[in-house]
Amino acid sequence: MGLEIPLIILGISTGILSGFFGIGGGTVSVPILLYMGFGIKEAIGISAMQMLFSSFAAYLIHRKKQTYSAKITKYFGFGGIVGAIIGAFLVKLLNESILEWLFLSLVAFTLVKLFLSSPEPAKEEITSKPLYFGVGSGVGVFSGMLGVGGSILITPITVGFMGFPLKKAAAIGLFFVMFTASASFITLSWLGLVDYRSGLFMTLGSLVGIWIGIWIAHHTKSTRYKQILVLFYVFIFLITAKKLIIG
Repeated sequence: MGLEIPLIILGISTGILSGFFGIGGGTVSVPILLYMGFGIKEAIGISAMQMLFSSFAAYLIHRKKQTYSAKITKYFGFGGIVGAIIGAFLVKLLNESILEWLFLSLVAFTLVKLFLSSPEPAKEEITSKPLYFGVGSGVGVFSGMLGVGGSILITPITVGFMGFPLKKAAAIGLFFVMFTASASFITLSWLGLVDYRSGLFMTLGSLVGIWIGIWIAHHTKSTRYKQILVLFYVFIFLITAKKLIIG
């Protein structure tokens, strides 16, 4: 007893951010779990469990709202699984610094595209299973190499290059997390690195938070939503740059 309430509160907060921005939430929850006294491996395991169930809940909510069709967008996820496996192997071959700077450059490029794009693009949305698989694979490689949530790249790419409406792109980003989080959770469980009891409390909170976050996103005007999302991505870019430059 003692950490149940803080874990539920953390779950709600992470769920709101995930539902609104279309992210997994690990970049937020893991540092806080470390502050609460969990080890890094425990924190990652709890976060993976929370991301899996909250992203699945988000999928059910968006399916009811008909935000997107999983029949074709699932190919982003299939590609992400393949890419994550490739990325895990590439970690041993490539210099870590090169990978991080490459990731930072890609975030900066996609951020510019996101900033210049319209929340409701005029051009026709691209529909292609092979392309979705390819994009998912590419993003998955970075997820596997750097342990980052793929949604941080999926959203700007689908908006800036593929004609997706911004809110739909963010929802698909969280859908993408469901695939990568599944692989992470299964692996970490097999390795005995998941604190299921703590994960349960955080997951329960996140299921409430994810609903709130999606509700807020759907009731936010597209132009204002874009402004908030761009600010969020700038924040991610700055903290990543700080880590690389200052350490």
